[in-house]
Amino acid sequence: MVMLPNQKIISCDKNAIEWLIVEVAPEVDLVALTDLSLKNPRRPFTKSLSELQASVDKGIMQVVDHSFPAALELRDADIEEKWLAMRNKALEAIHPIVNDQSIRLEYLFGDSAGIFSKLMKESGRSRKFIATSLNRFFAFGGFHNSLLPQYFMCGKNQTRLDDYFVIENNVVCLKSKPGPKTKFGTPHRMVTEQDRLQIAAFCKKIRSGYKVSLRKLYLDYCRQYCLVSVKPKGALDTDIAENLGVLLPPQFLISPRSFMREVKKIVSNLTFLRKEKGSINYDRDHAGKPGVAREGLRGPTSRYEIDSTVADIYIRSNYSGQEMIAIGRPIVFLVIDTCTTMIVGVHVAFDGPNWHSAGQALYSAMTDKVEFCASHGVTIKAEDWPCHHPCRELTFDRGGENTDAHIEALLRPRIGITAGNFNAYHRGDCKGCVEKMFDLLNQVIVHIENGKVVKNPRKEDQHASRKATVTYDQFMKILIKTIIHLNNTRTRVDSHNFEMSRDGVGYTPRDVWNWGIENAVMTPTVSREKVRYAVLPEAEATVQDKGVYFRGLYYCSDEIVKDLWLDKAKNEGRYKVRIRYTDTSTNHIWVTDSTLGKIIQLNLTTRSEAYKNQIWADVMSKLERKKGVLAEQVELRLAERVKLELEISEIDDEAKKNVRYLRQSQAKNIQPGMHGYKEVEAAKQKFYESMDIQTDLKQPNTTAVDTGSVRDSSGQDLTDPTIIQCED
Repeated sequence: MVMLPNQKIISCDKNAIEWLIVEVAPEVDLVALTDLSLKNPRRPFTKSLSELQASVDKGIMQVVDHSFPAALELRDADIEEKWLAMRNKALEAIHPIVNDQSIRLEYLFGDSAGIFSKLMKESGRSRKFIATSLNRFFAFGGFHNSLLPQYFMCGKNQTRLDDYFVIENNVVCLKSKPGPKTKFGTPHRMVTEQDRLQIAAFCKKIRSGYKVSLRKLYLDYCRQYCLVSVKPKGALDTDIAENLGVLLPPQFLISPRSFMREVKKIVSNLTFLRKEKGSINYDRDHAGKPGVAREGLRGPTSRYEIDSTVADIYIRSNYSGQEMIAIGRPIVFLVIDTCTTMIVGVHVAFDGPNWHSAGQALYSAMTDKVEFCASHGVTIKAEDWPCHHPCRELTFDRGGENTDAHIEALLRPRIGITAGNFNAYHRGDCKGCVEKMFDLLNQVIVHIENGKVVKNPRKEDQHASRKATVTYDQFMKILIKTIIHLNNTRTRVDSHNFEMSRDGVGYTPRDVWNWGIENAVMTPTVSREKVRYAVLPEAEATVQDKGVYFRGLYYCSDEIVKDLWLDKAKNEGRYKVRIRYTDTSTNHIWVTDSTLGKIIQLNLTTRSEAYKNQIWADVMSKLERKKGVLAEQVELRLAERVKLELEISEIDDEAKKNVRYLRQSQAKNIQPGMHGYKEVEAAKQKFYESMDIQTDLKQPNTTAVDTGSVRDSSGQDLTDPTIIQCED
């Protein structure tokens, strides 16, 4: 191994050897070394190069790099003038050795007597000054700053007592205590090595989750390490008494300042900040973030981020009559393209946050913006907001509306989305593009004076809801115009890559978006119908012979009847299908025909028309109440059935009692003559019914029969229909 100056040779065994290589002279097989283990540097000595190389090859010694103090690498402009003066004074005394290589080699490997005499004569300095300067020069690297005064070493080599000791009269010895004497009060003792170990152990137990106070920590430290247990006065050894904790006198304690100084050596300010804020909040709000959000993304539409926030403004109702009434603060959903920070979709709702509103925002992101803006009274050109593409990845937070089922339902129709990403809990910085966009929108929208939310309102002012003047339609116009302004004018330097800079692409999100759509990605074309279907929530329904059964209601359509869905369920057994629904209406559900790949709309059947034109929340509540009513009817039917069974039993017993004395045939064949008996019984039944008819038709003032159309002929039998005369 080649040995170089300013490397050091250390021993690989128990012998503590640390030699700095000053100079190597292969021609004379010598190496000049200086001993780094000494407190004060001494003159370099020489060793045989071949012997050292043999020791290194055998593993007895090892050649390693050596680091010098950082203060020796300072520029002259950064060094104090008095330090420079002392360095230059020493350089002037030994400059021949510093500047002349031959004289230096002669001093290290030859006779240095003549050299010393020459240096002393030329500089006028003492032999000790020159020898000390040379020893320091070689021990600290052999360059100009090696001769700087060693002030930077102050405090680096301090030693501490292992523990304090007490002299006579129970007094702590303060002989080794640094610093000025205490003028007022009792002096505290010095910090010992035992104290340092105790403070290090104490710092490991500092609790997280609250603002750390060093003064409070000192109290906790004293309570844990500086108490002595004392029995109550007068208590005997045989008494059961709780010991008292008494703090030691100040002379047995380290001072608060000494404690704080030691704590700061062990625990950094950033560690205290992490303990105060918590690991999650620290990583989110205080940790450095060298990366960019678009890392690893190909271009626009590679990833969208979606999130919601409550706008800092109250909205006025359109239906408040003559009074100005607020309807609350709207929830704004934004969809942001991560690569370009382009706002690609927006939705404003007053309920939620829920998946319905999130789906509306995603639908807005993947459909034409000209129609979307026109629906809110804003006229734009297609190039003003050219975003109508599905993305490949979608990033959500872990809100209650973003469930695994909803995300899987979004991926299943294959509209281009291939992955759904969930952020870690309470880590909004993982989708920093959309979080930052809320701040930018608020900065623009807060210029609306009336109805805006003030974080620290004056007590004499009205509540913001009392001054709401902007309606929902007006708010949507403001929001759309603000989004277009931000998309087309905001500067995003970090969104550029090499190709964009080469092609001279602008720095606005729209410029980066247009270049990326044309050059970086391939965007599929998806119909509005398929996008709308994809953002609907998915559930499981059962195909029965009566229709598709979903949440207690029945749905059907001509297409599934024609395709024999119901016939198959009736004859081969019920089966499950995946359907889409909207929680705003029970009228329809949608299903995909796996054979043709088309979307079929199923309508609510007459069987379930009692729940038509309603929202699912109300229907589910009614169905729950219906279960209670049906349960009561089951109980009532059971009681009535038991009552019926008792009455039938009584009649049956009476019938058996009536035939008890009648003669009963023992024959096995069918009873003969039943047909005749049956005809006689039928004739009797008709006779009695005709008598009832005659009685009803003879009643005067009857309202059931028009007396002007039916005339009664006395002495005639009304049972004969031929004698009734009807007038037209």
